Amino acid sequence: MDFCSNIWNKACRLLWLREDGRQQVNEHMSDECVLQEAHQELQQAQNWFANLDEPEMIDYAIYKIKAAEKHYDYLLKRIRIRSQDK
Repeated sequence: MDFCSNIWNKACRLLWLREDGRQQVNEHMSDECVLQEAHQELQQAQNWFANLDEPEMIDYAIYKIKAAEKHYDYLLKRIRIRSQDK
């Protein structure tokens, strides 16, 4: 049970979800800082995949890369929309 709880908590932090599943906005971080953090997350996932020793973990590593890419793309889209609204 702790394993599932830990995974859920990490996913919520990654996607900035509140307990009710709705998106939370981090008002304390600038767009550039949030985007930089997401880019680092993507680079870490890509580096982990490139240095993977265990073939059993390939699918998981690909999943992490895809998730990081989706998160980064989402942030870019959100920042563009906000900048157009200003």
